[in-house]
Amino acid sequence: MPHVPTDTDVYEVFAQTGSGSPLNHVGSLVAPRRDAAWHLAKETYGRRDDLFRLWVVRRTDLIVSSADDRGLLAAKTRMPHRQPGFPTTRRRDRSVAPDTAAPPQQQPAGAASGDPRGAAGPAVSRLWLALAEDLFVLGNRLGERIVDYIDLEESLAVGSIGQEALAHAETILTLHGFDASAADAHLFERPQEQWRVSRVIGLLGDWPSTVVCGLVIAAAVSVLAEERAADEPAFAAIRDEQLVHLDHWRRWARALAAWPETSEEFTRAYADVTHRAGDLFGAGPQDTLTDALHARLAALVGDSGVPGSRLPHRPVPRAAGTGGRVLADCLARGRLVREHYAPEVFL
Repeated sequence: MPHVPTDTDVYEVFAQTGSGSPLNHVGSLVAPRRDAAWHLAKETYGRRDDLFRLWVVRRTDLIVSSADDRGLLAAKTRMPHRQPGFPTTRRRDRSVAPDTAAPPQQQPAGAASGDPRGAAGPAVSRLWLALAEDLFVLGNRLGERIVDYIDLEESLAVGSIGQEALAHAETILTLHGFDASAADAHLFERPQEQWRVSRVIGLLGDWPSTVVCGLVIAAAVSVLAEERAADEPAFAAIRDEQLVHLDHWRRWARALAAWPETSEEFTRAYADVTHRAGDLFGAGPQDTLTDALHARLAALVGDSGVPGSRLPHRPVPRAAGTGGRVLADCLARGRLVREHYAPEVFL
């Protein structure tokens, strides 16, 4: 994970040699004080060239990556949907797509020989596929908020979270044996009554409810990804990114709870969403595993600094055909866009 260095006497030097050139990192130095570090940097790195700008930063004021963060920083493998490739490398013919949306026969995650969690593999797989549906709808719903130009920075942040939610849903399906055609059919060709989204999806409407929905879904995905993060880099990347999302939603939750204009509405939304969030780990039979996951979810939700959570003590079963108008609109828009593309173009 990113960390803060402990070298209190080491400074990093950034220099710009002209008004049109970028500010570049040029080296490091050791100095007893900040003012001495700046003058030493000027003499060391500006002796041969005229400098336009000089920045000197104590290393302990930086947050730096470590070797363990390489998977999180590898955008080409972490976020393939963001890489250029449309339509050449992502072109396919949907006319050969399977007639049904059933996933291919695959070995459940965790069922490999010698894996002590093998017996729990099918139950965990059902949880993952259910959370993938939640992420898919959440990502689509957040995409609608990118056009809020009143607060452009927040709109971009929410759009990025929405993109990553969609990418994580796709990654989850891939890790569970879905190829491109099967994943496409799973997300776009199944009728709504076959979906098993959490009941929180139906509340993805106003902004306070959206904040709480984002919070509880990010917490649930983080908890489940932790189970496989040690032996699967993709799950580790999902966990790390969802924890970033969780921090974002927590900041919003604390702000909405503190503002007099929104505190009452948000408290009501927080209670409603957390009450429905009891089914986030309810996609399989209740056992010690799902109870433990639910307990960790409750701890993360309770650590958000917002009182009034109504999360049940134990997970409750998911029901097929839920999601209401939110899921119906999401599926209708996706299918409408697909129909307007040529059959051989990947959506």
